[in-house]
Amino acid sequence: MGIIFMVLVMTTRVNSFVGITWGRQQSQQLVPSMVVDLLLQNKIPSLRLMTSASDIIQIFSATNISIVISLTNRNVNLINRKDLAYAWINDKVKVPINKGVNIVELCVGAEPFSNTYLKEAANYQVVNVLGIIREALDEMHLGHVSTTTAHGMDVITVAKVPSETDFRDDIKGLMLESLKFFNRTGAPFLLNMFPIQMVKGVFNYPIEFTFFDNMSNFKIQDGNVTYTNVVELMIDSIAWAITKAGYPNMKIMIGQIGWPTDGYLHANVKNAERFYKGLLKFVASKKGTPLRPGPLDIYLHSLSDENEFRTVFGAFQRHWGIYEADGNPKYKIDFSLQDRDEYPTQAKGIVTMPNRWCMFDGNKSNMDLVKKNYNIACEEADCTRLEEGASCGELSDESKISYAFNAYFQKKKQNEEYCDFDGLGKLTTINPSVEKCEFPIEILSFQDQVAANAMVSLKI
Repeated sequence: MGIIFMVLVMTTRVNSFVGITWGRQQSQQLVPSMVVDLLLQNKIPSLRLMTSASDIIQIFSATNISIVISLTNRNVNLINRKDLAYAWINDKVKVPINKGVNIVELCVGAEPFSNTYLKEAANYQVVNVLGIIREALDEMHLGHVSTTTAHGMDVITVAKVPSETDFRDDIKGLMLESLKFFNRTGAPFLLNMFPIQMVKGVFNYPIEFTFFDNMSNFKIQDGNVTYTNVVELMIDSIAWAITKAGYPNMKIMIGQIGWPTDGYLHANVKNAERFYKGLLKFVASKKGTPLRPGPLDIYLHSLSDENEFRTVFGAFQRHWGIYEADGNPKYKIDFSLQDRDEYPTQAKGIVTMPNRWCMFDGNKSNMDLVKKNYNIACEEADCTRLEEGASCGELSDESKISYAFNAYFQKKKQNEEYCDFDGLGKLTTINPSVEKCEFPIEILSFQDQVAANAMVSLKI
């Protein structure tokens, strides 16, 4: 009871904020200046960049948008000495700050102790690197830049109720080192959480338990606490593990939370809109969870779809975007926390390629040849919408082949030679999309638009 009491009486802040993440593993990348405009128009105060590319970071100078930059898992060991950390921080943090970028946090690694979705990226050196980076930042007079790392729900054991959770035995020592570091530096515990995966992939609970307006009778009772949605249960499960480790007042910040719109059971626009509506009303209420009452800071995941994200963890990994890759919002969401029933601002200045599509000509006389070309298309282009249960999963076999051919053709910037497919492809200007399944046309990439603008300038 003493532990719970300390948690309940801890000091709380007055406000919550909602930021957003942005990754760039996509063939059709939004121009960074357009992203700046999207954030400003939608009054999104903070961006968690899933990159540390200097040219991208510096686009946000003089915007007052709080920026979190990421040191990716594959680069963590590249700065495992202070001299290397100095050079990296100077280029990625100090120079942009001197140019007016409001960098507030450096996230070192992503779920480095994962044993599920990111287990291939496990990096147990992250605790040491965190310390090296923290020392370098302080010595470079950048003490205001917070340092942390993001953890997923798989750092804890699976339990029926939050009070029974604890950190996994195989990483408990590392987690205790991490918590000691967070506590000493004042950094938050950064949690990545995806309710749809937790409910269906881990617990096998009813999907209604993911929504704040849960319309089922399903609930979880933990002592005198009742959980009617999985978000509060997930946060408090982590809170219990942190409390058992001796840090009952440590702040938990949600580094990623989202709902995919394709490639997974229940992953669709309708459910995403419903989930976010309930989540943002919950955040606006500032009530918090039973073990972490008060305002909650969250980053929605993510700004736009990434059609080149690895699918080894599931097809849904390419469909987290609140926006389509072309800058069109998928559904209504109010980032201002005022529960307004409206779509967010559309990206301005998007340039799409011509309205033409590549289709299968229907010749099935050599199905081995058809299958070979289908596989070639899907190995390079994004065919995740053809998965069972996805938006294009109910297409006929012939239409699925056309979808694959077109995805490849669009990724190759509509170069006609990439609609040949050993004579099986044909071009059309008639949109083949059907009600649930859109055959997309890609936008001009960041580099293409820059080149196009340069050509215009030369002509002038």
